[in-house]
Amino acid sequence: MSASPSALRVAELGSFLAARRSEVTPEQVGLPGGGSRRLPGLRREEVAMLAGIGASWYAWIEQGRAKNVSLEILKAIARVLRLTEMEFLYMARLAGYTVAHRPQGPIDDERRLAAGVVDSFLPKPAYFLNRYWDIVAANRSAERLLGLEGANHNYLESLFLDPLAPGRFADWEAVATEAVAHFRTQSGEFLGDPRLAALTQYLCECSPAFADLWNRHRFSDGTEVGLELLHPELGPVRLTQICLDFTARPGLQLVLLDTQPGAMSDRLARWGREASRDVVAPA
Repeated sequence: MSASPSALRVAELGSFLAARRSEVTPEQVGLPGGGSRRLPGLRREEVAMLAGIGASWYAWIEQGRAKNVSLEILKAIARVLRLTEMEFLYMARLAGYTVAHRPQGPIDDERRLAAGVVDSFLPKPAYFLNRYWDIVAANRSAERLLGLEGANHNYLESLFLDPLAPGRFADWEAVATEAVAHFRTQSGEFLGDPRLAALTQYLCECSPAFADLWNRHRFSDGTEVGLELLHPELGPVRLTQICLDFTARPGLQLVLLDTQPGAMSDRLARWGREASRDVVAPA
């Protein structure tokens, strides 16, 4: 039998805390450093002591055995582990203090909604991702700029499994790190979704780079990110990637690619208009 969503959440909470604990040094929290430590970071009992809770109780939280962890305890742990606001909210959601799952709209409705929106942003590139990071709709500029012509695409599979992907970006590692951090932040809301779990496992098995980034437990809301593409026709293209979520459609996000006003912006606009004219109507 597969684990329940609640069991997956408490297990993820423990994994998250262990990852964060390994990154906090004794010196950062006012403890003496030095000496030999089998693993980097703080020990469990040190976190418990600084948070003012029992060592056994904290160990249970990391082991996924603790239930009904109070918000006060979570705040104390967050303070010790120096969590950001985003990380704390993620931790609180895993502990059951926010809605962890919302219904998903039908896929056909999702595609109709997305297809009607992206073309309104032409000549600027725009596309939609669903909760699995499938590209459910893209305008012609985005298709040409990102190489999305042809069959359906999954953004993460293209980024990590396509051998040509690293050559499309000036800093592929930064792009990959940001993508996994954003995907992890978003996927925490949908733990227990079988397809999401299968996709994550598949990427971890097929891409050591994805597996490494996934296990770092980094988080990002992906709201506004700098991006530089290396395009065969346009050369280096510096963009601002803006992601917008839809409250009524959990997991659906609109991705807009924009440039600063100037020569490249004008060139990209002309290129985008040419891309739209290149679509030949059926005879």
